[in-house]
Amino acid sequence: MFSPLVLGLASAFALLGVQSQLTGHVGPTTPLSSKSNLCNVLNYGGSIGSSDIGPAILSAFNNCVTKTAGSTLYLPAGNYNMQTWVTLNHGSKWAFRMDGFITRTATTGGHMIVIQNADDFEMYSANSRGGFQGNGYQCRNAGPRFLRIVTSTNWSVHDLIMVDSPEFHLVIQTGSNGEVYNLMIRGADIGGSDGIDVSGTNHWIHDVSVTNRDECVTIKSPAHNILVENIWCNQSGGSAFGSLGVGTDISNIVYNHIYTNGGNQAMMFKSNGGDGSVSNVLLQNFISRSTAYGLYINQYWASMDTLPGSGVKLSNIKFQNWNGNVASDSRPPIALICADGAPCTGITLDNVNMWSIPGKPVYKCESAFGSGISCIRSGSPSSYAVVTVTPTKPAGYTTPTTMPGDLSAGYPATASIPVPYVPLSLPSSLFSLPYAGTRNAYNGYGFAGPQSRLLSSLASQPIVD
Repeated sequence: MFSPLVLGLASAFALLGVQSQLTGHVGPTTPLSSKSNLCNVLNYGGSIGSSDIGPAILSAFNNCVTKTAGSTLYLPAGNYNMQTWVTLNHGSKWAFRMDGFITRTATTGGHMIVIQNADDFEMYSANSRGGFQGNGYQCRNAGPRFLRIVTSTNWSVHDLIMVDSPEFHLVIQTGSNGEVYNLMIRGADIGGSDGIDVSGTNHWIHDVSVTNRDECVTIKSPAHNILVENIWCNQSGGSAFGSLGVGTDISNIVYNHIYTNGGNQAMMFKSNGGDGSVSNVLLQNFISRSTAYGLYINQYWASMDTLPGSGVKLSNIKFQNWNGNVASDSRPPIALICADGAPCTGITLDNVNMWSIPGKPVYKCESAFGSGISCIRSGSPSSYAVVTVTPTKPAGYTTPTTMPGDLSAGYPATASIPVPYVPLSLPSSLFSLPYAGTRNAYNGYGFAGPQSRLLSSLASQPIVD
């Protein structure tokens, strides 16, 4: 297997005095070498150039993978169309080697591929050419999503290309011990184009590039002990928690080394009513450039309906080592708008340097308690009306860095999006954020040896036909 295309910048972390990290290994529990029984879709009714590779994928899974432990479902290099969506249910100690490139040709809803109840599973491309083209402009927000991983354990998805899904690109629905890395996601400049939505326990999402106008990498409830790092939100909606609703249950989350170029926000907590809690969150080492919103908590988010409940309780949320700006003064670079019925507590801003490009921003707080910004309050939590302050430029603020390959605009929602070429090896010049530390190893076989660097100039690479 080739060297993973990853950054390898990571940090061990401590959160507000509580060790809040991955709780054990992530990824498959056995190596690919132990999954040597090859289940080639070409031997189960498929052909390169097929008008519908879905039935062959399902047949290879049902008649080969599930019959023999230690199997690899193999989609050889080449182009395939797909009209029949498949659910690959159960299976232990297996892999899906996706070297071929699949183009959506039906408009049926659902998900093109669902991996459900898998254990010790790995989905990857060995040539970095495998993936999906959704041509979402043909059925925008009315066709399928690409890939959903449902209630699976000890798994990984890596080295895939995902382009222009009609709806979401990758959804992780609960489960545990998952790892996602080396993904190139290019969606349209429109809502409903989520990059990665993740829920579950003990997942590690890292070294991913996302272009779209909705979620970059977003935490959904329920979620516990999730690490998200080394993310390039390149003209993307940005990272988020939510939308948060009734019964929210999220704790022990870390985002580390997040670079956001343009788009909607650097980070947003969004809700409107609801109940439950989000607690013990560390958001560190963020750089953002010319976003609409910056560091943003909004528990009266008008883009969602008001839900029953007095508000989701946010507590012990730490923002550390931030540098960024918003595009205009019409939206504050820092806004902590908490629910009056469930005031935020333990909100800490440490070395947070957020500003605006025009240079005349305001900061806003409502029912927020903690430290690190002049509009926030200390003491016993209670509701209070919006407080608006006019700050001076933070002493630590500098014009945010740029990266080779930063896009100046998103991709149109009404035309085809080019497929990026992801090389097998990359030059050493690369996305390098400040505050880099060292990491303890969290994963099992899902993380292969010393890491090379990812995310340099990917947007300027040649494209695949």
